[in-house]
Amino acid sequence: MTARATRDTGLTLRELLAFDEGGILRLLLAPSGQDVAITGMIIGEEGAARSYEGRIVLAVGVLPSVNDFIREAAGRGAVAVVLRDDPSLDPAPEDVQAEPGMGAEAGAVAVAERAGVALLARAAWADWDDVATLVRSAAAYAGAGRGDRMADVTAGGGLAALASAVAEFTGGSITIEDTAFRVLAYSAIGPEADELRRSTILGGRVPDWRVEELRRSGLLRTLWSSDEVIHRPADGSSPERLIIAIRSGREMLGSIWAAADAGGPFTEGAARALRRAAEVAVPYLVQHRLRESGARRREEHALRALLAGRGDMSTHAWTLGLAPDQPCAVVIADPTDLAHPPTPAPPVSITPPPAPPAAASAAPSAATVAASSAAVTPAATSATADGQREAVVERTMGLLAVQAVSYRAGIRVLRDGGRVMALVPVRRGAERDVLALARELDTLAHSLGGAAQGAGPVWVGAGPVVPSPLRAADSRADAELVVRVLRERAASVAQEPATGGGPAGGGGTADDRRPAGEGWAAGDGRGPRRYASAGELGAALDVQRVLDAVRPVWERGSGPVYDLVRADLAAGGELVRSLAAYLDASCDVGRAAKRLVLHPNTLRYRLRRVRDRYGVDLDDPDVRLMLTLAVRLATRPPH
Repeated sequence: MTARATRDTGLTLRELLAFDEGGILRLLLAPSGQDVAITGMIIGEEGAARSYEGRIVLAVGVLPSVNDFIREAAGRGAVAVVLRDDPSLDPAPEDVQAEPGMGAEAGAVAVAERAGVALLARAAWADWDDVATLVRSAAAYAGAGRGDRMADVTAGGGLAALASAVAEFTGGSITIEDTAFRVLAYSAIGPEADELRRSTILGGRVPDWRVEELRRSGLLRTLWSSDEVIHRPADGSSPERLIIAIRSGREMLGSIWAAADAGGPFTEGAARALRRAAEVAVPYLVQHRLRESGARRREEHALRALLAGRGDMSTHAWTLGLAPDQPCAVVIADPTDLAHPPTPAPPVSITPPPAPPAAASAAPSAATVAASSAAVTPAATSATADGQREAVVERTMGLLAVQAVSYRAGIRVLRDGGRVMALVPVRRGAERDVLALARELDTLAHSLGGAAQGAGPVWVGAGPVVPSPLRAADSRADAELVVRVLRERAASVAQEPATGGGPAGGGGTADDRRPAGEGWAAGDGRGPRRYASAGELGAALDVQRVLDAVRPVWERGSGPVYDLVRADLAAGGELVRSLAAYLDASCDVGRAAKRLVLHPNTLRYRLRRVRDRYGVDLDDPDVRLMLTLAVRLATRPPH
């Protein structure tokens, strides 16, 4: 990656770390102290002719040899190196005596100490753009107190000092706001302040009705697109105002509002003072934005790690404000896979089929779970339909995420690969709240009509309540398993004969089928539930766990049962479906034939073929067990 250097910054390492309120950087080593001057920034590697003198170097794209990178940067005059916070950093070099348990980070620290260069690590939740923005903004912040009287007054006092200084220079009352119209700082409120300014400051943001009024009048559009001071004349009880946008380049960061509510006009240099104030305010608002985005992304990183069961679980829980003994559960809303919708299809073979030709590799169009066939459409029409379905799913999942957050205070929500995952703190004795949330999400998803628009249903699984957020990953795993079982039951129902009873794969029962709506998936007016809790499914989850564990053993095996299943699946799966119904009916030929819509003698003939052609003895209980596992695995694709 080509390096880029900032202009001279006049920034020290201490000032950089003090500016970093969001915790983007972590200091690992400062062999020359924190008052070393940083004169610029290098991003990535630079040619050998380039001097790194006084620069802070970001190790962007440096994976194979971090230790060599540190040595080279130090040798070329760098004062600090920033590494990504990752355990895959180089281990301690051979010439460094490693302590027991010494990790990769300690090895890099040892190299940096020998080289005499400061070493910092980027937070795991941050990216290199965050670091570069931080360094540039810290440099601007450090230079804000060097230039003129307004900057001198502001230095060390932040936005509050800036608001007071601008009030003095303009003769008006000042409010500094971000792009969400939240008040970040303001000058003193006098008894003559107009009611709008008073309510804005007391409420912490501009009232919604006022924002809408400014939008309708076109003032906001002018503010977002102009670099000049905007004049708004007095109107009734509203005093004269001057407004200017605060920008970093072309990016809008906020605005400064001056109100002439002190009984007199603005000063002659008010517009000039506002323009200078907008410049001085930039690093403060960048810091505000970094702090806010950092907190949000740090929480997202902690939630993602907590649900995955990786890293320091206690730290993740505290980051989210959860006590270690707080009971919780995970609820997952998972839309129908648009690339592989659960349309009726022959049972999936256990052995991977040959790769299809490139021309036939396009993903099939999505369909509802209960559809019994898929229409063939031209490629352009199919692509358009797929795009529309994806838009429906995206809108639905976004609304579900909002609904989950608003269901009750304290719920944390993560969008992950199209899914919505909610970590739900559970009050003692209120375990039913988890299933209630699942039901509410299902009701909302169904009311949005995704299935009716071809996007398929949304499956909602509620994991069990665990005694601590440190075990949230266990609840998440069970919630995912609930979603799998619900989806597979729907696929089984879609494959059964129109007048049949239970599914051919043993995936559902007669009790699963209810009218569409109220938590039941559509499919000829009947279908399995779209939501459930782990406790409700019980044995079905245990069966799924057993099948997941058995699958690798089955795939390595051989013998008559294997020959039967593989050969029949290759021929269309007639015997496998017949065996599945027969075994699900407790080997009752009459019941199984009714499920398959066959004459009992036809089913008896097929069972004789199983014995005569493949040598499979259905009277042997061990063989029946193997067949039960085999047909279940054959009709459920690998997860």
